[in-house]
Amino acid sequence: MPLQRFVVWLAAAAVLVAAFTRLAPVVRHQLAAPFDLISEGPHLSTIKAIRDGFNIYDPATVLDLPFHASPYTPLYHWLVAHLPQPASNPFFTGRVLALLFMTGAAVSLFAVVRRETMPVAALALGCFLLLHPVTGNTAYLRSDSMALFLSVWAVVSAAHVRTTGRGAAAAGVLAASAVAAKQSFYAAGGACLLFLLHERRAALFLATAGGTAALLALAATLRWGTGFWFCTTLPLSDYPRDWESFFVHWRMMFAQPIFVLFVVVATGLLAITLWRTPRSLARSPYFPYMACSWVGQALLMSGIGAENHNLIEPVLATLLWMLATIQEGEALPESSHRAARVGAAALLATVVTCVAVELRNPRWRDYAYTTPTHTEAYVRDRAEISRALTELGVAGGQALNIKNSQVTHDFDLHTNVNDPWMYITVLWQSRPETERRLTRAIETQYFDAVLTAPGLVSAEHQTLDNPTQRLIRTIFRYYRLAAHGREVNVLTRIPGAAAKG
Repeated sequence: MPLQRFVVWLAAAAVLVAAFTRLAPVVRHQLAAPFDLISEGPHLSTIKAIRDGFNIYDPATVLDLPFHASPYTPLYHWLVAHLPQPASNPFFTGRVLALLFMTGAAVSLFAVVRRETMPVAALALGCFLLLHPVTGNTAYLRSDSMALFLSVWAVVSAAHVRTTGRGAAAAGVLAASAVAAKQSFYAAGGACLLFLLHERRAALFLATAGGTAALLALAATLRWGTGFWFCTTLPLSDYPRDWESFFVHWRMMFAQPIFVLFVVVATGLLAITLWRTPRSLARSPYFPYMACSWVGQALLMSGIGAENHNLIEPVLATLLWMLATIQEGEALPESSHRAARVGAAALLATVVTCVAVELRNPRWRDYAYTTPTHTEAYVRDRAEISRALTELGVAGGQALNIKNSQVTHDFDLHTNVNDPWMYITVLWQSRPETERRLTRAIETQYFDAVLTAPGLVSAEHQTLDNPTQRLIRTIFRYYRLAAHGREVNVLTRIPGAAAKG
């Protein structure tokens, strides 16, 4: 083995060990947590609805009681719903499946290189796994991992058309299925189409992609009716822009030294390619995939509720393109040149330094959703509130959740409003009838209990005229604090306060 490759393998092994040292305990702790880590609850609501035969895509259930919103396409949820679910941890199966899909997506990095470039792919894999959104979302009940897996392998399949003549049909099936897993993962389909048009294989791709999409769409419509289309287009029809959070999330990404290095190297490689061999950008689907995913996900990041996990796809797409470009070697100087060797050594040292700096980050919340200590405290607090619900005589009753999606699946209650964020920031603004209907249910004391944040104990400071504060003032006219917890409060009815009629 040449000395240069041995050194790269050594660095790659060190980075991979570092990545797994960080990732393994995060995965283990998140798999063990028997509660919503943050925003997993809406996905679990969809899984439970599919399993129980409840039509969560019926607009009546979104715009009126029980106010259960599900704005995602359901392929991942359907698959999880048909797998065994541990009663003690309903999130476990979905997280394991997400872990498998994230792993399957990440190993695609090895599909674009030959043996001599394997250590570079291993180095890229280690850096990818150390990015905060990747670490935290590897074992996380969300449909993004499945959509990512289907997308990247659609692109890899399309790339094989140039060398083997096969792959267009598989790319079509995978690209359409990616959108069925999550509707925002359309970049792979666009990239495959652009590339295959150049290769004159677009007809087969369009036939298989269109046929798969038509079959999945027909199945969804027959199963859930036209309400399926109402729910899955809500992000387009109702979500407002949130530019303040958009820039906050980008600052969070650029606070990571590995991401900064990644952007610098990718930008430099793109500049060199445009200067030396611009035509090579059209020789594979990887550059179109990188461009489509960055544009699509950056636009998505401007929407309210977007998080940094939306950038996992463009990062992985860029790594695929970079590896494919390095594999071809046309845009790079010969490795025998002294300047090239010095530059490669400096880059390798910089990568290792960035990894070392990242591992010194003491803030676990940057890259994980829980620790054993946090899990123990959450479970203990949840048990205390469960006992309080039983003592108050409201266990098993109807509950209004205005705390967050975490408590939706915490208690023995029929919870109304599975995703308060969705209603507070979107539907109460765009569809005011939802607020009016919920207000009426509160006034008639339809709910046996109301779950609120621990700091919300009265309506004393709720003086503004907006849907949220109007609703809180109404709640405290008809309900009073009955149990105060570290994670959640419980309000119960004020006797005789129910509105007439």
